[in-house]
Amino acid sequence: MTFGEHEPHEGDPDSLLFGASEHPDAEHHVRIARRHHRRRRRNRRVFILMGCSLLAVFALAVWLIAVPIYRHFNPADYSGKGNGTVVVEVHQNDGAQAIGDTLHKAGVVASVRAFTNAAADDSRSTNIQPGSYSLHKHISAKQALAELLDPNNSVGTAVLVPEGATVVDVEKRLTAARCTASSPKNAVCGLALSADDVKAALKNVAALGLPTDYLASGKTPVSAEGFLYPATYPFDSGLSATDALRQMVNSFTDQVRATNFTSDTKALHITAYQALIIASIAQAEAYFPEDMPKVARVILNRLAAQMPLQIDATSAYAAKLKGLDPATVIYSQVDGPYNTYKHDGLPPTPISNPGQDALDGAVHPAAGNWLYYVNADAAGHLFFTNDEAQFEVAVEKCRANHWGCG
Repeated sequence: MTFGEHEPHEGDPDSLLFGASEHPDAEHHVRIARRHHRRRRRNRRVFILMGCSLLAVFALAVWLIAVPIYRHFNPADYSGKGNGTVVVEVHQNDGAQAIGDTLHKAGVVASVRAFTNAAADDSRSTNIQPGSYSLHKHISAKQALAELLDPNNSVGTAVLVPEGATVVDVEKRLTAARCTASSPKNAVCGLALSADDVKAALKNVAALGLPTDYLASGKTPVSAEGFLYPATYPFDSGLSATDALRQMVNSFTDQVRATNFTSDTKALHITAYQALIIASIAQAEAYFPEDMPKVARVILNRLAAQMPLQIDATSAYAAKLKGLDPATVIYSQVDGPYNTYKHDGLPPTPISNPGQDALDGAVHPAAGNWLYYVNADAAGHLFFTNDEAQFEVAVEKCRANHWGCG
């Protein structure tokens, strides 16, 4: 078959479309056109690949930047009343981030950020106390915060050491059962520790971290009495008796350092341990803080006059150590060095764990020449005098009115 006067060149596919080349440069132009066509196709592929890469980079940027920002302001959070309960533990010095992490891991809240946002929006979050709490699972961050602030959800790791408590009292509190939401409000909450473990820990005073600068000899005091600072301790669960007692001693050390208790004793020309003993007596004898510096002054005056202290509280302490009811003993006849009717000077150890008012009163005693004191009313205010005859009259008045003078 022919298509004109000239047959197409064999193997030239372009001649099928354009006919045979009549110009000598036609074939050259065709080749150039084909190259340009191929180059344009390559460029299109490059542009497509670049576009895909840019889209991928943009998507990654959105994921790495935009999504976290969105989640920061719109964190995952549960709704509804939740289901089931779990016990979580808030440790000493835990902030919102640490608490939120604990709650998230326990399945209480959907995200840490939801809880930290809720805490930031509620100033009461700073009132969350260390301890163990029974909380609902899968609840909103706001509800979790509310449940942590509700004391009814505490499962009772907090132990109260009241002012004037003795080592006997502390032992009873550490061995008492843990409180729960159903426990009476006036229940004594404890750690349910073994009595043998607590007794052993109290005897091993060297392991409790007692200060060694309180005795002139530089030795560790023989008793933890006086060094177990009165406070509410939100102990972690599983705490040993030694660790619990060490926390109390550490609190004492922090408190006396902050108030210069040890250095203030130098002006009185007594040791820090003697001042602590005086503070413990003032704590046991005075009901009102304003009377504590006066009791301290009476003690110092009687020591200076080389008079026996004749303080009932020291004999009562001796009875407690022996497991006796102090109300059933005759204070002037109690055996041992705590009987300040029979023995001159201070007792060998503190007789209680004094609070800050008693500690301050011991190192800043009131000015006065008093040598005697007695209850002056039913409330427990004390009457002070340096006249023995006035004192005897006041004692009879106290007895007649049943103000606690026996």
